[in-house]
Amino acid sequence: MKKVLLITTSVIASVIIAFIIFIKIFITPERVKEYVVPVLEKSLNRKVEIGDISISLIRGIGINDFAVKEADQKADFVRCKEFVLKFKLLPLLSKRVVIDELRLVSPAVKIERGPDGKFNFEDIGQKKETEEIKEKSDEAGGLPVSLLVNNIAINDAGFSVTDMMKEIPDIKSSADINIGIKSYDGSEIITEGEIKIKADEIILHKPQEKIIKNITAGLKYAINANLKSKDIRIDRADLDFQDIRLSLTGKLNNLKISPEIDIALILQKTQAADIQKTASEFADIKNISLSGNLAADIKLNGEIKKPDTLKANGTVTMEELGIKYNEIHALLDGNIKFSEKTMNIDVRSTVNKNILEIKGSVRNCFKDQDINLNVYSKQLFIDQLIPAGKPEDKASAGSIQSAPGKTAKEPGPLDLKITANGEIRIDSAVYKNMTMSDFFMQFRFKDNKLEIPKLAAKAGKGTLNLNSLVDLSRPGYTYNLSGHIDSLHADEIVNTFFPKAKDTVFGIITFNLKMDGAGTLPENIKRNLAADADFNMKDGRITGANITKGLSRFLNIKELETINLRQAKGAVRIRNSIARLDSILSADDLSMDPKGDIGLDETLDLAFDLKLSPRLTDKIMSSNIGEYIKSEDGRGIVPLKISGTFKDPSYTVDVKKAGKRAVKKAADKYLDKLFDKKDEEKKKELEPVKDLLKGIFK
Repeated sequence: MKKVLLITTSVIASVIIAFIIFIKIFITPERVKEYVVPVLEKSLNRKVEIGDISISLIRGIGINDFAVKEADQKADFVRCKEFVLKFKLLPLLSKRVVIDELRLVSPAVKIERGPDGKFNFEDIGQKKETEEIKEKSDEAGGLPVSLLVNNIAINDAGFSVTDMMKEIPDIKSSADINIGIKSYDGSEIITEGEIKIKADEIILHKPQEKIIKNITAGLKYAINANLKSKDIRIDRADLDFQDIRLSLTGKLNNLKISPEIDIALILQKTQAADIQKTASEFADIKNISLSGNLAADIKLNGEIKKPDTLKANGTVTMEELGIKYNEIHALLDGNIKFSEKTMNIDVRSTVNKNILEIKGSVRNCFKDQDINLNVYSKQLFIDQLIPAGKPEDKASAGSIQSAPGKTAKEPGPLDLKITANGEIRIDSAVYKNMTMSDFFMQFRFKDNKLEIPKLAAKAGKGTLNLNSLVDLSRPGYTYNLSGHIDSLHADEIVNTFFPKAKDTVFGIITFNLKMDGAGTLPENIKRNLAADADFNMKDGRITGANITKGLSRFLNIKELETINLRQAKGAVRIRNSIARLDSILSADDLSMDPKGDIGLDETLDLAFDLKLSPRLTDKIMSSNIGEYIKSEDGRGIVPLKISGTFKDPSYTVDVKKAGKRAVKKAADKYLDKLFDKKDEEKKKELEPVKDLLKGIFK
């Protein structure tokens, strides 16, 4: 028994000695250098440096100061402080190297982009036409072994990016990597592991310079890659980015020719505040805050290069997803479901006191989307959806601001490959001082044209019906609108849309409107606007307006500060920034027929005959024009002109017209006196002559 044990021990010792001799013969520092350096330099087309190499049965192979140089062969493109290779002993007996651990300590990669736009890695792997690299023969020390790596560990890795053109971000980051790679026959790679990355500093150059610090991300994965078929199977890919967790599984096939994907993406229930915090690191998100939760479970498959083949299934869930921006606070509850090529939307939105139900679908989600969207609300407070901005945010009325020194330009044409249609229904809507009910609007969007074939609502005892078309495919856009407004309260319209004239106009108004225009800049809007409208107002009243105050002061009749109208009707025609008015206004104590031009800049150039009742006429009889304006029935007629602006109107008497009337009245008075001296029979005979003479002075 002792003899057997002695023999066995001797055999084992002999094997170990033989094994050590084998390693010493085949794996030496010189052989490693002679094999690694030429192969790397040939494949990279860069100078490669390797420092001291140590080989130990216990510690494995160790390499100090491994570096790949820049094209100038001076600066380092890649540098590694320490390279450690631990291998199993027994597989070496069959000339196989099985790596237990491949560890890199403090590797650093430096990416640079020069002012000419070229990166410092673009020439890697490129060979000069005149360059010939001599192949090493078998005698030069090639490693006659196969290789299998169980674990790769990269500690304290550094990665930096510098762009002299300031187009891509500058990055300084570090990473820890612990992965395993297996390839048994060279055709398939199986890898899994964990990667942790910390971006110590990211400098964004556009739209303005911004420095971001301490961004962290982690990835745990398991991937199988077939090098022959170019297929990748993702068994696991769990990403943790700033506390936002995503999980990915699936396949990427046919990557070489036409990549196909079949993946499943899961966003675990995530607080929206975390998403906001992460997004705010990269973009300026002012006055906005998020709350609530967001989750997603989506499967996607199809050919990447052919979006029309892509299909999605799954759900995006919003749970009290809150969005607060300035004075608007919205909550979203519901889900968006994907089914093949269709996305179905079922969301309930609460904005301040407003509750909206949004339902619809999007067909062909990934190309030429076809959207159907319907919105319903029982009660809507529109002014809460469009709150007044802070004083510093407000621009002058009707103006579009541009940066100092820059001329504002019209927006370019849209080229959206989508179509959309739907309806908006609101039982009751309130906008400032106007209350509407049974609001209904249809909309269609196609070929970058937005059409509203019908917009109808009730307001008090009145109704409104409008239709419109906006062509967004042309620079600056073009638009037209036509409609009929029946029996609306004028004060609601004026108070809502012209707040500066609040509580100055009252009555029941009906009008028809047809309008065409183009442009979004104020001057272009005024120049291109063409409109025709007719109006009729009953039981109206104009009070406290500058235009009536000015008339009252001019004629010194206080009653004219408020004009009670039985009826007002007329027509307006707008061309070339000027509105041509032709109207008639009648009241108990007066009537007038304003005609003339009103500029879209609020300038006035109007003329009219103001016809006053005997009561009001008597109030101006003491003036210089009193005796010339009074007719036989006691009524007065004052020919007036209005100039200035709505804010500061100026009244003058139409001297030419008034002069003619004064002459006519004097002539009529003289003729009446002259013919009154005749006897009755003679007066009757001369009546035609009298009428003829009076007609001359018309």
